[in-house]
Amino acid sequence: MLKILNLDSCYGESKVIRNLSLDIMEGEIVSLIGRNGVGKSTTLKSIMGLVKTPKGSILMKDKELIKMPVYERVKQGIGYVPQGRDIFPQMTVEENIELGLQPLGGKGKIPDYLYDLFPKLSQYAKRKGGDLSGGQQQQLAIARALVADPQILILDEPTEGIQPSIIADIGEAVQKINKWKKITVLLVEQYLDFVLKNSSYLYVMEKGEIVFQGKTAEADPVHVQKLMTD
Repeated sequence: MLKILNLDSCYGESKVIRNLSLDIMEGEIVSLIGRNGVGKSTTLKSIMGLVKTPKGSILMKDKELIKMPVYERVKQGIGYVPQGRDIFPQMTVEENIELGLQPLGGKGKIPDYLYDLFPKLSQYAKRKGGDLSGGQQQQLAIARALVADPQILILDEPTEGIQPSIIADIGEAVQKINKWKKITVLLVEQYLDFVLKNSSYLYVMEKGEIVFQGKTAEADPVHVQKLMTD
C-alpha cells in the first residue's frame, strides 16, 4: 500500500530522518511509536510533502509521491490528521467536515457512516468547531479526513490531551473504519496501551531510525516500553 525507501528528511539544514524504510501493508493498522523528538511526526509530514525529503522514495501503490505537491498526494487517497487537529473553530462541524471533500472537487456529501462512528458530530452538526471539547475536535478532524473516502488514514498523536473515554471511542472508530471500509491506518502514538489494543503491526523509532518492528500481538510490551523510555 505505502512504502518508504531509504528516506532522508530535513528541517532546513538539519537532518531528522536518516535512511528510513517502512512498509505499510494494505488493510493493516500500523503504529509508529517512540519518544518525543525522534522523528515520528516528521515521517508523517514527509509522506504528505510538508518537509524536505532530499533522498529516498515514497510509493503509494507503486506510484512515486516524492515530487508531488501536498494536494496531489491527498488525491492519491491519503487522509491526514495532523497533531493539534487543525480544525476551523469559527466554522460549524458540518462545514469542517465538508472541507474534506476538496480532493473530490468539493463534490459529494457527508456519508452516514461518519455520524455512526461519531454520533456527537451529528448532534452538534450546526455548532461551531471551536465549541467542541478536545476529544470531539479530534473526532471531527478524523471525520474530515475520512469524508473523501481515502485508501489510507494517517493519524498523528490521536490520543494527545484527550480524556480516557474518548480515547476508547477513537480506538473503536479506528478499528471500525479498518473493518467496515477496508481503510489502511498509519498512526503515530506514544500511548502504548492504545497501540497494543488497536494496531496490528508496530515500528519503534529512535533518532530518526527504526530500532524494532513486528506484529503487535507478538511483541513483548515490556521490551517495547523499554525501547520507548531508555
